[in-house]
Parts: sequence; C-alpha cells; structure tokens
Amino acid sequence: MDPAILGAHTWSLKELVEQFPPQWRHANKRAIAKVATPPSAKHDGRLAISRWRATGLPSSLKVPHVRRQAGHFRYQTPAVEDGSMHWHLNFADPHLFGYAEGELFAQDELQCTEHPALVSVGYALEKGVPGQPELQRIARDGRGATPVLLEQVPRRCAIDSSALYGDQFSIAREDEVLAHTQALNPPTMSHLIALAAIAPQQGHYTKAQITDLVRTAFAGFRAAVIRSGQRAVTLHTGHWGCGAFGGNKGLVGAIQILSAGAAGVDTVEFWFGSGPGDDSAIEHAFEVATRLDRCPTAEVIQRLAEAGYSWGHANENHVTFAPPERDV
Repeated sequence: MDPAILGAHTWSLKELVEQFPPQWRHANKRAIAKVATPPSAKHDGRLAISRWRATGLPSSLKVPHVRRQAGHFRYQTPAVEDGSMHWHLNFADPHLFGYAEGELFAQDELQCTEHPALVSVGYALEKGVPGQPELQRIARDGRGATPVLLEQVPRRCAIDSSALYGDQFSIAREDEVLAHTQALNPPTMSHLIALAAIAPQQGHYTKAQITDLVRTAFAGFRAAVIRSGQRAVTLHTGHWGCGAFGGNKGLVGAIQILSAGAAGVDTVEFWFGSGPGDDSAIEHAFEVATRLDRCPTAEVIQRLAEAGYSWGHANENHVTFAPPERDV
C-alpha cells in the first residue's frame, strides 16, 4: 500500500531564502542566525519537496537492522562511505515548521534552527506553489497523515542541545547559547521526513490510534524509500511525538521500528536522549518489535491495543516512559 504523491517541487535555494527569509522572533534564535547565516553566507544548490498521503497498511510488519544511539541527531553524512541514503525525521506539527521562529526548542524547532531554509519552505508553501495546489503547509489534515519529504536541506549550524532543549532554551543567556553553537561552512545537506503524530490524548491507546500511528509511520518511511530509488535507506529517528504530543515512548518506538522494516528501510538509527526512562523505553521498543517481527499488521495492532499502553502528560521536554499494563 504505497503512499500516493500529492505534489512535488524544487526551489533554487538562493531564490527561496531571498524571497522568504526567516523572521526570528526570539533573541536567542536571532543570535544563532547571525552565526549560521551571516550576510556573506552563500545559498547554493536546490531544495526538493514532496507531499504524500497514506493510503493504507502493509500486510505485515517486520524488523530491519536497528542501531541504538545515545543522544540527539548528529547528522553525519556517511552516505558517500556506505552508499546509502540517510533520512532524518522531523517531529512535525501539523502546521509545518509553524513554531520555529519563537521561543520553543523541541526537536522540530531545534531542527529548523539548524536548517533555517525549512522556515523559508513554510512561507513558500503558505503563498502556494503554482500548479501544485496540494503542496500545502500541512503534514496532517482531516483525512490523516500527509508526510512531507525534503531533500538537500542545508544544515547551517550544529547546536549542542544537551543543556538547551525544550524549556531551557528560552531562559538561557545568549552567551550560553552561542557557546553551544558551531557554524557549518560549508553547510552539510540533510534529507528530512516531516511526520506529524496524532494529537495528544488521554487514557489508554485505542486500536484506532495505534492504527493511525502505524499508517503514518509506514507512509512516511515508504515515501523515503521510494525517493531513494535503488539506494539503501538508513532512517534516523527517535522518540517521535513523545514530548509536546504526549506519546508513549515504548509503543511509538516499536511502531516505528516495525513500520520501517515493512517500508523497506534497511537500517534504523534510533537516537534516544537522556530523558526519564529513555534507555529503558528503547529497550522495550526493540524487545516488543522483535516479538512481533513478521506478524500480520492486524495482529500487531490488536496485540498492542490489548497490552494497555497509556498516554503521557504532553510537555515541551520529554514524557516519562510508562510500560504497558500487560505483556505484548
């Protein structure tokens, strides 16, 4: 059940950034921008975007090769060395990159600060792309997930977010922020999958909610495999939707691993931070995914629903991992 492509477009980076410059509203982000994109910065190359719609579920789910990585994305560019195409997840809000310029600094906003052209893409999509009415600034609508893929996005700086993530960023001093920021000149290039999880809920996960998450993850990951052509695919992800969206880290991790394998992803690099229970959450996710490897999708969803996973309290930092009530 491959996702359907809704539209695609390629911009000249120079024209995109000049026509739609970011408007940083927080002082710390303006300070970073002076380092990352000084007036002398060159905007060479082209940025490609495509928007997709989930159309259904795969018949079964499976586990690809998984490597667990402590910390946050480092965006190494080993593609030349290993021949694969590396994709990094953007933990998107349904309104793409909509909070990037303000005080927030969760995964989405951090990624946009390091890749400021994403903000320009948001403005360009708001204006509209001629001949592409479905290229809108949304990653989820009333019909469900519409993953957005972005290729050749310049990463202009590297920010050590260990002491700045979430609520800490807005209250940090400017000198502290700049001490954790390194300009990248020339910039490296990233391939990103903007994937919006379902809105925060309460109580136990329902079968419909789990189905939505599987459909969303599979659609985004499968679209990346399609865009990669004949190249092997390495997916970099983490605790998607488990902060401001209140998701359960163990459940969402298992869903991502299984959906990636079904989509044809060769390797998952699962990055986990230092939040409460992050290490045990990924261990749980991998154990559950291994137990459900190659099971029919309907069976997987049923067993996950019956296990009794609970939603967490949505916050800007991290949700503490809560194991399910019963074994999967």
